[in-house]
Amino acid sequence: MLFFRLLTRQWSDRVIRSVVRSNWLVHGGRMDREVQMMVTPRVVEEVRKHFDCWDLEGAELEDQGEEGTALTHWEKRVFEATMTGTHTQNPVYSRITLALMEDTGWYRANYSMAQPLSWGKNFGCDFAMKSCKEWMDNKTVSGKSIHPFCNKVKRDPLETECTEDRSSVALCNLVEHQEKLPLIYQNFDSIPHVKPGQESFYGGSVSLADYCPYIQEFTWRSKNVIVRGSHCQYFENNPNREKNFALERYGSNSRCFDHTNQMWEERSCRQVRQWQHWGSGCYEYICQAGRLHIVVTNYTYTCYFPQQELSVRIISNGWLHKGALMCPPCEELCQVKVQTRGNCFIYSPVSVLKKSNGCFW
Repeated sequence: MLFFRLLTRQWSDRVIRSVVRSNWLVHGGRMDREVQMMVTPRVVEEVRKHFDCWDLEGAELEDQGEEGTALTHWEKRVFEATMTGTHTQNPVYSRITLALMEDTGWYRANYSMAQPLSWGKNFGCDFAMKSCKEWMDNKTVSGKSIHPFCNKVKRDPLETECTEDRSSVALCNLVEHQEKLPLIYQNFDSIPHVKPGQESFYGGSVSLADYCPYIQEFTWRSKNVIVRGSHCQYFENNPNREKNFALERYGSNSRCFDHTNQMWEERSCRQVRQWQHWGSGCYEYICQAGRLHIVVTNYTYTCYFPQQELSVRIISNGWLHKGALMCPPCEELCQVKVQTRGNCFIYSPVSVLKKSNGCFW
């Protein structure tokens, strides 16, 4: 039996090739890392196009897990949502997987049926060929988002984010582990709200992703019973009216949008309520006249440039809801490249603020 297994692993280097990644950045320094790459012709072509990295040797294979996982799936850190070795939130059959099937010689692929893979799309060689620590460090230094990775430890109150494709409200899966992670999987020199010197205990909850923390959709629970999910396009995930402090709306035309750093609050004549669980929410949107428009209840707010803050002040169910949303790049949702000079105004209907029950807001 052992002899049979050895024979089945004698692949040609025209199929799988060993590659050494020198200067792999980890906590405290750099090291060499050996990876196994699928290098068949169509796979190479597709992964290079997907990541927009023309130096990429092929598609990296999973190097962790038991038999049936290691070397039989794509690397979770690099591909997340397409044929990886553990649960994924939005699984797809990508062009890369179809390319592998066609390279076997047993299939002819209809690439028009491939599902879009947003994870790592056009992120370049830094994403596909370097550690997630190096990706996060470089993005942080340049003042850019470290998505799809993250550095928020799960804690109370929850700070939610949006998944890369904005399909779901999500949480960072960065957690504390019982033991120090192996050096090759230590991805932080510092972490917000974590005591200095303890970083080596922290990593993503998915080991197959090299403990790189990334954002995942989740379920809201009450007394250990699932109340609703966080996927924006499912109507049944709408919060009940009493707990819908940020005036979210889940449905087929909804996507996830980031809140600003301020907490949402509700005001009445006699009471002020602040909600500590914040960070992102699901709202309907419209693509019209070359602009992205976000709909909050019956009011429409227009985005003119990325990172624009939309101030929301709406009376609903007898409460004044105050908060703010952050505009994403228009092309993320509308597939239209919008050029602006950076000047804008925020449309806010005059009917939003009004007299109610003797109180002015």
